[in-house]
Order: sequence, then C-alpha cells, then structure tokens
Amino acid sequence: MTLRTTLLVLCAAALAGSAGLILSIRSNGPGALPATPTGRWLAEHIAPPQAAPGVRAANEGDIIGQLALTDLDGNLRQLPATRGHRALINVWASWCGPCRDEMPLLSGFANAQGTDGVAVVGVAQDDAASTRVYLLQTPVNYPILLDDTKGRAGIRLGNRLGVLPYSALIGADGRLLRRKYGPFASAEALKAWVSAP
Repeated sequence: MTLRTTLLVLCAAALAGSAGLILSIRSNGPGALPATPTGRWLAEHIAPPQAAPGVRAANEGDIIGQLALTDLDGNLRQLPATRGHRALINVWASWCGPCRDEMPLLSGFANAQGTDGVAVVGVAQDDAASTRVYLLQTPVNYPILLDDTKGRAGIRLGNRLGVLPYSALIGADGRLLRRKYGPFASAEALKAWVSAP
C-alpha cells in the first residue's frame, strides 16, 4: 500500500468515526462524554441538542436572569434567589437513578451550610405528583421547585446537553460560576467543586 492510499484510508476512517460519534450523541445522548472537559466541549459543540426557540443556554460568567418556577404547593418562586449568597441549583428527576443517589449528598451539604452558606435548590424536571411521592420516601432539607417549562430552566442554567443530574453554581451576583453534568461522586467531591476558585 502506498503512503497516499494509507492516508486516504485513515482520513476515511476518521470521518466515519466522527460521523458515528455525532449520530450516537444525537440519538442516545452524550453518555459519559461530559465527564471530562474535552468530552464536555465535544458534546456541547459537535452535536448539541436543539434548544427551544428563544431559549439561550448560559455560559460560565453569564448573569442568570430570574426564572419563575413553582414550588410543590403551586406558589411562584424566583430562581436564582441568591440573597447575597452563592446558590447550588441541582436539576433532577424522580425517575433518574443517579439523581436519586446524589440527593442525600446534597441534603447533607445543605444542612452543613446553615443560613449564611451556599443555598441549595432542587429543580425537578418532573410533575408535582411524582416529585411529592419521591420526596415522601426520600425527604431533603432544601427547597424543591418544578421545571414546569419543559426543561427550559435547565437549559437557561447552562445544561446544553439535557443531562440529569445537572448542577449549576450561581454567584452572589447572579453569575453562573460553574456547571457539572452528572452526579457528584462523594461529599468531598461536592465540597471541592463548590469551593474551587
């Protein structure tokens, strides 16, 4: 085989592999790809899901505008309500196994924060009835709101991939400081993520 033929075969293989990756992400979601910075960049830029018209995904450093979401009693709440503190907003669903596994970590973290620390808020991409049933079985000590905007709140918080669970850290000034796709592995990983510069 000549050098030219070898290069053509390698280019064809690279193109086929890239096309397969894009089709897989669009068909099956990003899977474990967002676990690394490079994988996250690839998932967000090569084959991002289409957002609803007029909905823009936030980037780190963007000010998160107010989102009007309802609580489990149907009361309208504004998010993020940072009250001069940072807020960790966790987007989850009752049918999401990794979300359920992560909630005790978030609850323990919220409990350790007291009134002057990082506020933790859960945003359920679920209906109120399913959310209530789940929270009866696994109560948490932080507020839960409903993303009754069909996932648009998660997108506006920077969740470009629609991955659950998804966490956004909002600064006291309302800026998106950092994002995390997938669950926190441990309480230590959660604390390190929140306190990272």
